[in-house]
Formats: sequence, structure tokens, C-alpha cells
Amino acid sequence: MLARFHSLLPEIVEFRNLEKCPLTVLEDENWLCDLGFIVDITKHLNDLNVQLEGPDQLLHSMYSKIKSFTPMLDLCCLLERFNARFTDIKSKKLELDIFSIPFIVTPASAPSELQLELMKLQSDDTLKAMYLNMPLLEFYRVYVSKKEFPNLRASALKWSSVFGSTYLCEQFFSKMKYTKSRYRSRLTDENLGLQLRVSTSSICPNIERLVKKKEYRKSH
Repeated sequence: MLARFHSLLPEIVEFRNLEKCPLTVLEDENWLCDLGFIVDITKHLNDLNVQLEGPDQLLHSMYSKIKSFTPMLDLCCLLERFNARFTDIKSKKLELDIFSIPFIVTPASAPSELQLELMKLQSDDTLKAMYLNMPLLEFYRVYVSKKEFPNLRASALKWSSVFGSTYLCEQFFSKMKYTKSRYRSRLTDENLGLQLRVSTSSICPNIERLVKKKEYRKSH
């Protein structure tokens, strides 16, 4: 909206003058500079917000995007407010690093229950090669077993289940809105829950297998 308003400034000024209601502020250079700054910074904030939304977003990757955006805020007041907004996640940086870059973290800096497991993980060149050549969650699922790395696996399960935005909740309620409409008055709460579970799941159903489990009658 701000960008659209800024692009239409000449037309707005002309219209106000035609209506005999000129706005002197629209011709004030200082005010226009402030407006240009607001338009620019809100665009960048909106772009960041879009990057933080979407499915399959892990907290450590979202935090990386936030860190890469911070240097753009080279204005004291704005930078302070931005940093204050993400104080909680910054306090968890070490735990996020252990989850996302376990081969780089210094074991001595990790919590005591993770130190030996990190040493064992980092000393295994095969595991390091697998880590570098496959998705992070797939690496933990296949190679970080509960038997060998119980604490690291538990930590990975914790941080992979944390979501850093309300995107999933908003998506869920949007689907519920379209599923439970006034045209489906006979839809029960139980059926609604089952339909929403299917619509929000990333698992592809095996329709052929499901059909085989059902009995059917042949036509005579």
C-alpha cells in the first residue's frame, strides 16, 4: 500500500490541487525523504516475512535469514528494536548450532550430556560425508540412531518440531474455513477433524492399498 501511494504521489498532488485542497506536506522534501525510507524498509521487512513463511521451515534456517537481514538495519533505533524482538531465539543459538551444524560446534561448549556424543559423531568421517550430502532431517533419521546418539537424537527431534511462525496455524484455519462451509451443514466435528488431518498432512495416501482393505460387492 505504501509503495502504491508513493508511486502515485504526482497524481495525488494534482488531484488535491484540482479539488482546491492542496496538501503542503506532499511537497515537503524532509517528509518525502521519510516516506521514501518507510516505503523501502517495509518492502524489505515484507520480503523477509515471506521468506519465513511456507511449509518445511526449520528454525535454524529461519534464524539464518534473520541474521542475514540484520546488517541492513544500520540505524540504531530500528536495529535495537529488531534485536529485542528476537532475543529469545538468540539465547538458543548454541542449541540450534548443535542441531544444524553438529560437526562444527566445539564439544566442550555443548551441554555435558551432549559432549561425548558430539565427539563420537565428529570423529566419524562417514557420518560427516553423509551429513554434507543429504537433507538435515534425513541425516538424523537415518544415521543418528537412538541407540548410539540418544541425546543428540532427542535434541534433534525437539528442534525439528519447533516452528518459528504462525504459518502452519494460518494454513490450517484457512483449510478449515473452506471445508466447513454453510453448504455442508451435515458435516460432524469428527468428520471435520479427519478431513483436516488429511488435508494438512504431507503424507501421500496409498489409495490402492486402502481400497483393497474394503469389501465390495460384485454386480449380478
